[in-house]
Amino acid sequence: MLPLLAIPVLHSSGAWIASTAASGYIASTLSGTWIGAFVLGNAGILSSLGLVSAGGILTAAGGGVAAVFGAAGTLTGTALTTVGLGSLAQSIGLAPATLLGMGPIGWAISGTAFMSAATLGYFVSKASIKKINEERVKGGLGEITIKELLKELVDYEVSSMMEILTKLSKERLDFKVRKSDNTLIIEGREYDIGNLVYQIDEDGTEWIGLKRKFRKAINIFTVTKPVPGTDFIMTPDPT
Repeated sequence: MLPLLAIPVLHSSGAWIASTAASGYIASTLSGTWIGAFVLGNAGILSSLGLVSAGGILTAAGGGVAAVFGAAGTLTGTALTTVGLGSLAQSIGLAPATLLGMGPIGWAISGTAFMSAATLGYFVSKASIKKINEERVKGGLGEITIKELLKELVDYEVSSMMEILTKLSKERLDFKVRKSDNTLIIEGREYDIGNLVYQIDEDGTEWIGLKRKFRKAINIFTVTKPVPGTDFIMTPDPT
């Protein structure tokens, strides 16, 4: 049986929130954008397909890396290589266990490349895309196809990665972002940002990965590691 797809609906606040026919609104999926609510509501499916990573999920929840750091108050100006996205999420109540009922493994993805619209279409049925479009029209948005949905997801993840990598580039001299062609340069080696993901392992290690077809992403840059002698603990979902 395929996993239940969450569909963004317009909330009374004017924002979007993911919902399912079985349980209604899904807690902590409220977002200022349609695509943000879709990512939050379907993070498990999308991360397993390699379409979103921890970075995409956090930016969907917090309104962007810059906004999240600003909301953290005392973390403004703090190096990402010091706190990592996992610790940052915990500090402002956006830890994945609280946010989505997942442990940190829920934010780790295999990182396979070359997702197709046909593959995504296997998980998003014709009935689901019809319901998605009904709710988009109610919210003043145009209808969308599977191909267009895939493009929105890919563009969203690239945008999220761009924010994160730009933050990192301000912290290290050997780590640069060339926005003109979405390129990351680490010690002279160039990477297409569209092929990169932000990975959080079960032990709390956070790293930038290069996606590979049918294989686990390969680590090209370790952002932060857990402090020796401490455990990486996600706050349990109180519900």
